[in-house]
Amino acid sequence: MQQAGQPYQLLSMPWRRAKQEVKMGRIDGYFTAFPNEGMQGYAQLSAPLFLENWYWFWHQRHAGLRSQTKIRYGAILGSHQADWFNANDYKPELEVGDIAQLVQLLAIGRIDIILADLDDFNHAVQRLKLPPQQYRQAFLRYIPLGVYFSSARLQQQPDFMPRFNAAVHLCASAPFALAEQEQQLIAAQLLHSTRELARDRKLIAAVQQQNQQQLSLSEIMQRDAAWQQKVQLRTAGAVAAAQLSSPTAELLRSWQANTPGLITEVILMDNQGANVAISDMTTDYWQGDETPFLSVFEQQHDYFIDVVEYDQSTQRFQVKLSVPLLNADGRHIGALSIGIDVERALTQD
Repeated sequence: MQQAGQPYQLLSMPWRRAKQEVKMGRIDGYFTAFPNEGMQGYAQLSAPLFLENWYWFWHQRHAGLRSQTKIRYGAILGSHQADWFNANDYKPELEVGDIAQLVQLLAIGRIDIILADLDDFNHAVQRLKLPPQQYRQAFLRYIPLGVYFSSARLQQQPDFMPRFNAAVHLCASAPFALAEQEQQLIAAQLLHSTRELARDRKLIAAVQQQNQQQLSLSEIMQRDAAWQQKVQLRTAGAVAAAQLSSPTAELLRSWQANTPGLITEVILMDNQGANVAISDMTTDYWQGDETPFLSVFEQQHDYFIDVVEYDQSTQRFQVKLSVPLLNADGRHIGALSIGIDVERALTQD
């Protein structure tokens, strides 16, 4: 709010009451807010302050989601998961006050399955000194938590939400990293094929050709500034148009098409992190200051999976898997990065 130049006052109240107060126009917003169809028309959800990682959990003695008998669900009273249950026509058998109570009920068999944030569940199991190997889990989805601002207030200040969303990353929590088991699942699905693509002779030749130009950092930054300016105008400049229409770009799109909906973008970079070819328009020309390039180029890591990114416009979650590009002598000449729809990847059978 300070970054957006907006005076504010904070009140503490239960979520259910906060939602009603927004609907009645008595407060201007509430957080951290779960996407809720019941708020449409009353309020608009901001860019996320935090991401939750929702999983189903059950004890190993139960058949889990494949059970042929009635499943007894449990939830925390007034929680986002309880709201989700209600919106999706689930009827919890029991609703309790906190995650520890919920996990205890699961442990003694009073309920069969719960829905919880991965970190919250693991912390509760550890705190209760329960054997973690006795529990099974299945990914459901990521949940962006933000601020629901009253539609009436936004009508009075139409420039407020863009300013808030532009500043919110300054007070968001630490980057949202995948759990180790999630990284392993994504690597098992896509690392081999990504490495195979990085060994394609046509890609290697395209990168070597651009490296021979020996562009200075000043020239790269000028191209990057022009590129970003065109992106803001929702158009592609000459350099971007050439990279999108090249035979190398066609090869990237053809490879991407083999996994429809799973791969969101493919970026081929030279030895300075500048784009060589792209499957779709990128926000930047130069990736050399970003983790997907820095983590694999001339590094010991032979691959890297970045943190989860949330696209507010598409409401999709993406991670980037990057590998180095090597010449015949095994020297690093560039990098290849693919964007992955992480929710789709984690729910693949």
